[in-house]
Amino acid sequence: MSTIDIIAAAPLFCMTFGILALLVLDLFRIDALPFPRLWWGVGICGATAFLFWPFLSMNETAFSGMMAVDTFTFAFALMILGGSAVTFMLSDELLEGQRVEPSADLDLLVLFSALGGIMMVAATHMMLLFVGFELLSICVYVLTGSARNQRASSEGALKYFILGAFSSAFLLYGMALVYGATGSMYYSGIAAHIGEPSMMLLIGIGLMIFGFGFKVSLVPFHFWTPDVYQGAPTSMSGFMAVVVKAAAFGAFFRLMASGFGSVSASWSAMVAVLAVLSMTIGNVIALRQTSVKRMLAYSSIAHAGYAMVGFLALGEGGGAAVVFYMLVYSLMTLAAFGVVLVVSSGTEAQYDQDSIESLQGLGWTHPLLGIAMTVAMLSLAGVPPLGGFIGKFYLFSAAVRAGYTSIAVVAALNSVISLYYYLRVVVVMYFSGERQLSWEPPRVLVFGPRLALILLTTGTLYMGIFSSRYYETAQIAVRSLMQL
Repeated sequence: MSTIDIIAAAPLFCMTFGILALLVLDLFRIDALPFPRLWWGVGICGATAFLFWPFLSMNETAFSGMMAVDTFTFAFALMILGGSAVTFMLSDELLEGQRVEPSADLDLLVLFSALGGIMMVAATHMMLLFVGFELLSICVYVLTGSARNQRASSEGALKYFILGAFSSAFLLYGMALVYGATGSMYYSGIAAHIGEPSMMLLIGIGLMIFGFGFKVSLVPFHFWTPDVYQGAPTSMSGFMAVVVKAAAFGAFFRLMASGFGSVSASWSAMVAVLAVLSMTIGNVIALRQTSVKRMLAYSSIAHAGYAMVGFLALGEGGGAAVVFYMLVYSLMTLAAFGVVLVVSSGTEAQYDQDSIESLQGLGWTHPLLGIAMTVAMLSLAGVPPLGGFIGKFYLFSAAVRAGYTSIAVVAALNSVISLYYYLRVVVVMYFSGERQLSWEPPRVLVFGPRLALILLTTGTLYMGIFSSRYYETAQIAVRSLMQL
């Protein structure tokens, strides 16, 4: 094993060792150890993230060219690990309130999902991509149904599994057609042997887009999203909305830019249609939602459409805009789901009864939660100077420079439409009278969720005000991918 292989394998070995250690500790009553059980997951994510730092200054491949060691992998790996760590923090002492039995099994599934996501992002070979895709997917199916006594959770898991199996089949069949057309499963080999795109290649690319479209909730592959997000425990809904989506977008972008970038004219029309449909249908249906989790689910569909705009401008700053936007999206979406989790835990306002009206008066009775939710909603809506506005500005600007002005106009109009349902949440929290759902004032917000919400809210504000340095890092990440 060469030095570059050791550097590439170190974070993955660290996470795998941590998972095995957690499993062994569970045999000896991990809850009796000095640190709370969920904080072991945070520590594993932190240790793994630390080992990714060499990736920041490298631009090579490892394991015979199957895995990329570059800044792009570094950026998305930190998003995945950070989102996983925040999931653990938000779940601190709140799992039972979600009617989920606390167990190391859930921690292991979250960590295995993160491991699969990192493999997807780093993959430069289609088989490694598929292994990571399946590892991520299977673990998330189980996490969705982890509230075993809740019918909505079981239904969501079943729907997710059945539709996910179809998406995996589409992806695998697409890979087979691409291999048949190019004779290579390496992204670089595919790019080198594409030549004049054949019908077999175009169908293969289309099927692979379908497979990824399911994972990132693009219309018309979105039907599972509202039911799964509503039925899953809230902490797991946030995990799916952020970590799963970040991993899928990272892997999707690397594949399209490195493997199929030279024939972007052949697939850009499909991507443009999917982006417009996702933005429009996601926002329009979100207007009619009374469930806060379903509203956030349709919101995530719309934001997937926004992110897809960056795929239309691979050489015009679109890639950097996608990386930056996924970071900002992760912060503001986790903050929104975190507030919903804290408010609904231990009450009837979860699963199929999570009404937006349950947030009445929250801004006055619990100022920290009110501020966190307000910042998240305004940032998701794209209100300046928050991170969401800056992220959309970078995306839409890249689309205009690449000649997709009409797509940018549609995206901007959709952002205006989204103001209605995001501001409705703020109005309910501050201007709708007394809060009706019982969450007694004497109850103290435990340390983990409190810290997570403070970090997420501060990060959303910071990314809007000091965006340039992070956008420059995103540019470096995409440049490293293009030069690999």
